[in-house]
Amino acid sequence: MKPHISVCIPVYQGASTLASTLRSVLASEDADFEVVVRDNGSTDGTGEVVAQFDDPRIRYVRSDETVPLPQNWQAAVEQARGELIKVVCADDLIHPSCLASQAAALESPSVSLVACRRNLIDGDGQVLTRGAGLPHLLGTRTAPEVARVMVRYGINPVGESACVMFRRRDFDAIGGFDGSVVFAMDIDAWLRLIDRGTMVGQPESYASFRIWQDPLSSSHTREQLDEHLRFLKNVAAEPRYEVPAALRRCLPAVAHLSWRAWAVRQWFWRRRH
Repeated sequence: MKPHISVCIPVYQGASTLASTLRSVLASEDADFEVVVRDNGSTDGTGEVVAQFDDPRIRYVRSDETVPLPQNWQAAVEQARGELIKVVCADDLIHPSCLASQAAALESPSVSLVACRRNLIDGDGQVLTRGAGLPHLLGTRTAPEVARVMVRYGINPVGESACVMFRRRDFDAIGGFDGSVVFAMDIDAWLRLIDRGTMVGQPESYASFRIWQDPLSSSHTREQLDEHLRFLKNVAAEPRYEVPAALRRCLPAVAHLSWRAWAVRQWFWRRRH
């Protein structure tokens, strides 16, 4: 019998944090779910970490080669058997009530994506910030509303993958993740999913997103910013989102400021810890 929910965990070299992620997912309450771990050719013992969990809800799928990140995320979802999908990165956490609460929101056929707020945690799991995300986006929201908030603040206002849940059929209908983008891959998919219905923004912090001190996650390179800005410009130029001209004109400056503000916050967290 197929599970109702598939929690997909794409992972590469995630041995140091994967166990914590798996424990948080397996602690989910009142939910019928499976866990699909899609290993992108890790060499750090990731598979051995999964093997420590004697739980029939876990399926481990290993790739013989390391593929680009969007391709691994896509493959993880394609392995899923559930009607509902949640993608959780191998260093993030979810609350025990997350799956049941978000699945309940998706019982409405008009809702195509549900998102929650999240806590930001450090490498040791200590909370840095509580209740982040979804500025002006609580309750039922449309794609144009989400797009305008995105352009106004120059950010991903919906949140990372651990914050959201969606239907597999809607994901297939939009063509999945776009392999031509990397840094904006998540919000690009979220917006296309919301276009198929509406989004429900939940005030609860049902997810925790880990902030690392290493350069892979703390540095904001020119390449990242350029891709992010190109994506936001495309969103702003889409007529159906009705983004005001004033917001479109301010977008480059807003995007740069939002990225600088994020870098300053990370510097502060590193100094504090």
